[in-house]
Amino acid sequence: MKLAYECLNVPLPTPVVIKEREFIEATSRICAFNVVSRPGVPITPLEIRLVKDRLSLVGRVLSSTEDAYKHTQVILDLVAKLGFRGDLAAEVKALAMIADAALSSEDFEVAAEVSMRMVKTAVKLRNSDTPAAREATEVCWHTCFQLGRQTEFTNTNAKMTLLAHALELCPPENVNDVLTAWKRLETEKLEAFKGREPTMKKSRRTHTGNDHLAIPDLTAPLISPDAAAAAARTFSRVAGAAANFPFSVRGRLGYGGAGDRDSESVVSGMSTRSRSPDSIVSTSARHALSRGVGWLIGASE
Repeated sequence: MKLAYECLNVPLPTPVVIKEREFIEATSRICAFNVVSRPGVPITPLEIRLVKDRLSLVGRVLSSTEDAYKHTQVILDLVAKLGFRGDLAAEVKALAMIADAALSSEDFEVAAEVSMRMVKTAVKLRNSDTPAAREATEVCWHTCFQLGRQTEFTNTNAKMTLLAHALELCPPENVNDVLTAWKRLETEKLEAFKGREPTMKKSRRTHTGNDHLAIPDLTAPLISPDAAAAAARTFSRVAGAAANFPFSVRGRLGYGGAGDRDSESVVSGMSTRSRSPDSIVSTSARHALSRGVGWLIGASE
């Protein structure tokens, strides 16, 4: 087989030569998938060449290798090299085989994905009235119908989409069967929705009951702008008054005898012997300011 492939490199690459080279590549790939002609006997290149329905070799590859259906593009390349390049009907049939293999392995997501790709290809055959196109359309809608009514497949939306495509492509005599499956699936979906409805209402009531718990705005200032402005005015007024204290008052707040007693009453028991008159005035101003701000924010004096 290798020698035959090398011999085809000698002539010019005409369409016939290219087709033969691709068939040899497909033969090598089929042998790599361990396809057997009978139990325990691998298929030979000669047997592959003598097969009349070459597309059936794809089904044998999918059945001989457990996870071959996961490699959709590899299978499609094999179909093209078997002599079906550009044949949309053959591509639809190959995709149907892949979807059936995935369905047999209960890999429903892959089966649905391949089926959607198959539908897109089958739609292109609508304007063709050849026997191959009609056969491909038949295979397509039947594959969608089989997957759409699988009870183990839990993706309801995907199943309804597949049944819709089956309804679109099926012949008139099969419309009733597809509609029956659609109606059953729609009823199951409505029952499932009704089963979730009490839980949704309970969640809504719980959410409404907590709505009155207002969340404080942590970015809001602790004192309103009006209160801050009033505090600033109070500070200015007190500071101005302290600056205008006469020296005689400062003297009375200074040293000795009765002055000491007056100082103790003003600064709340703090000794003024170790403090200057200016610091005493500042302390009095701060005391007045704190009283003014406390009145603004509602604190008791």
